[in-house]
Amino acid sequence: MNIISIIAATLLAPLFIGITNQTKAFFAGRKGPGLFRLYADLAKLIRKSCPRPEHSTWIFASAQPIALASVLTAAIVFPWNGPASSSLSLSASAALFFYLLGTGRIFTLLASLDAGSAFEGMGSSREVQFSTFLEPIIFIVIGFLVLFSGGTSLASLLSGASTAAWTDNAVPIALAALAFYVVFLSENCRVPFDDPETHLELTMIHEAMLLDTAGADLAFALYGSALKFELTAAFLAMMILPRFDSSIIRLLAVFGAVAAIAIITGIVESTMARLRFLKSPLALIGAALIASLAIFFALYR
Repeated sequence: MNIISIIAATLLAPLFIGITNQTKAFFAGRKGPGLFRLYADLAKLIRKSCPRPEHSTWIFASAQPIALASVLTAAIVFPWNGPASSSLSLSASAALFFYLLGTGRIFTLLASLDAGSAFEGMGSSREVQFSTFLEPIIFIVIGFLVLFSGGTSLASLLSGASTAAWTDNAVPIALAALAFYVVFLSENCRVPFDDPETHLELTMIHEAMLLDTAGADLAFALYGSALKFELTAAFLAMMILPRFDSSIIRLLAVFGAVAAIAIITGIVESTMARLRFLKSPLALIGAALIASLAIFFALYR
């Protein structure tokens, strides 16, 4: 069952990006690119060659495959089935999961610097600044989940709570989920922190690091981003969902919640403007304070 869950997760990842894009198109009064547009783009890109900057080294050539491999490893250790997951998922820690996602960012940063482009270097600098603010929020949320669940492994943190426990801790759970949703938006380069559809180099963050990436390398980068979108949305969903006795029902509930988060993200991007770059750190600091408030309520409720 765990292998089926991993296969389903890897196959469905581009679909959730399509759901977000279609939601944005609906609010804009457009037809939209379709739910399966990213699948077609990946199939087209994977067949193309990979032109690379003239003076780049093996770092640029190997960065995107390594980044994708790290995200795929995170998908393997993720406890899709909760207590019924594999022994690898049950023993994996939350820190390992997020550092696997961070490994992909590190190699993308190295590749952008190896390309020698000023714009890519600027995007790398901004990406590092955002990740500096995100890491404390992530570990504060993990600390809250440790207090709430009593476990330290990723599977125990996301095992869900009984209905009574969820009701008693509704306020701190809602605060922690809100803080992590801010992390979700920033980590996946979504509005209001970044715009994945922007074509203005001076306002790009994540996209600026991929200006020299093309062909199969770009396919790896786009698919890795879609899989990270799904994984972080699934983490958020499991923070909120109650405990299920059936692993099948749990898996369906998780994917349904991820689809709902994709729709909510499309609504947020349709109704909010992008923050000024200097204002984004203030929003992330606010998310850290909200996560800290969740721990306060959990300790002194």
